[in-house]
Amino acid sequence: MRRTRGWLGFVNDIPLTWKFALIYLLCVLLPILSINVLFFQQISENVRTREESNLQMTLERASKKTMDLILGGVALSHSIATDRTIYEELDRVYEDPVSFYDNASKGLGNKLKPFLSAYPYVENISIYTENGSIVSGGNYFVLDEAAKSSPWYRMAAESSSSVNLMMYVDPDPLITGARKVYFSILRKLSEYPMYGDYAKYLKIDIKTSTVDEILSQEQRYLSLSVADGQGKVLFPSSAFLTDSTVPPSGGSAGKTLQAPLGSASYIEGWKMIGTANAALFKDTSERVMRFFWELAAVSTLVPTWLIFIIWRSYNYRIKRLSRHMDRAKNEKFDLIPLTKDKDEIGGLIRSFNRMAATIESLINDVYKLEIEQKDMQLEQTRAELKLLQSQVNPHFLFNTLNALLVVSAKNGYAEVTDIIKNLSLLLRRMLSWSDEAVSLQDELDFTEKYLKIEKFRFGDRFDYTFEVAEEALRCMVPKMCVQPLVENACKHGLQSVKGQRNIRIEASASESYLQISVEDNGIGIEPERLAFIRGQLNAKLDTDENVGLRNVYRRLRLHYGERVDLFIDSELDQGTRISFRIPAKPSDEKEGPGHVLGTAG
Repeated sequence: MRRTRGWLGFVNDIPLTWKFALIYLLCVLLPILSINVLFFQQISENVRTREESNLQMTLERASKKTMDLILGGVALSHSIATDRTIYEELDRVYEDPVSFYDNASKGLGNKLKPFLSAYPYVENISIYTENGSIVSGGNYFVLDEAAKSSPWYRMAAESSSSVNLMMYVDPDPLITGARKVYFSILRKLSEYPMYGDYAKYLKIDIKTSTVDEILSQEQRYLSLSVADGQGKVLFPSSAFLTDSTVPPSGGSAGKTLQAPLGSASYIEGWKMIGTANAALFKDTSERVMRFFWELAAVSTLVPTWLIFIIWRSYNYRIKRLSRHMDRAKNEKFDLIPLTKDKDEIGGLIRSFNRMAATIESLINDVYKLEIEQKDMQLEQTRAELKLLQSQVNPHFLFNTLNALLVVSAKNGYAEVTDIIKNLSLLLRRMLSWSDEAVSLQDELDFTEKYLKIEKFRFGDRFDYTFEVAEEALRCMVPKMCVQPLVENACKHGLQSVKGQRNIRIEASASESYLQISVEDNGIGIEPERLAFIRGQLNAKLDTDENVGLRNVYRRLRLHYGERVDLFIDSELDQGTRISFRIPAKPSDEKEGPGHVLGTAG
């Protein structure tokens, strides 16, 4: 045989275990780890880019909200500054406060209050004038020395811009001695030069809490602040009180982003500053790292597990085949229990099993055949002995009953003679049991024999009645479908009754159904017990409760399927009625009424 040379020959010399190890290391583990490292680097870069983009979007969103708030206040100032009525009323000289109130109620009135409702972020609207004839109050004030000493007035008076935006600290008019941060839109009212007798100024105070709330909404991702052109922090308003300045970018606090707040002259140089939450970046990085390790673990362990299973499958079966082939040298042809495998090794094992079985059969065929024949003869003998034993006991019982029958007849015990005859017939029918169908006439005759035995037992305290339609007597029913119900009534219903015991058996037939019922005047069944019995009809027969009733129901179901209806009705101290309805099947041969069924006695 020619020997394989080169790399192929070298590979053929490597044990199977090492081959699988090399395949796993070079073709599975190393590529998976390399791919995971590259994937981690790409994912980390994507996450960093995404987070920076999200932070920039957050900064721009907060900047837009803040700018919308400021632009709304500026638009409100423009609406007020172009109202001609305000100029007319504030330039008029009033003789006394009464004259001012009379004229102001017509011209000024509640002109500014609707704006407060339309702009919920506006805290107050104030108009100051140098006209000393008006009365300060509401939204209109005289520009006195106290007002001129305020920071807002100096900016409004000295600025060349028509609109100014200013944040300053001034006394709180509601709390004595307290100071308050104001964020105000200032405007000099000079739209109509003809009404320029007195200087007029408009001051719209924006709620600083509204701006603070806008900044706090993004606090999870960015620590936001608003700074003016000189780098002083205006918002949050608490930082303005401490004269805070913009912190340097970077550092342990995280990445710092900036965005201009707007291009208008009154907010020139203002910017929105956001410092990224370093803990958020760290948490995101840790999640990416955790995901990488989980992915690496899954992508490594799953192929490792699969490679191990495949290796175990091949290695285990090949070694087992090798061991069985070694045993074959010593004439031990044991089969390998792996015949269901469908791969090449499974086919090889099945071929070995067929070969071993054939050899085993050829060697031991004659010897085993003789042993099997002897075993079969022995089993046949044992079966014949059991059959003879099973026949001895019933014969002995019937011989005993016949002896009692002879003695009772000789001594004139007529009632005992009848009872023994009925008992003998009952036993013969039970011993010759088959589940074939019989006519209702035969079933009721058999049931009456049992009732006569019970009549003999209870005497005058027991009666039974048959009310059976003649057409029902010819219907075919399963054997022993009425007698167990009667026996059940005698055993459970009438056993504890002290007075007269009665059993009533009724049967009627229509073109489609046969209706049979057994009724007693016994102690009845409690409602809970009755519900339990109904629920046990389909239970297994290996339980000890209600065996007779369940046996009848199961056999009826076997004969008629879903076309069987069984009803159990009972009341305490009134009695119980068990009835069933089955398809009517008349017998092929016409039978007469036969034995007259009626009242006992």
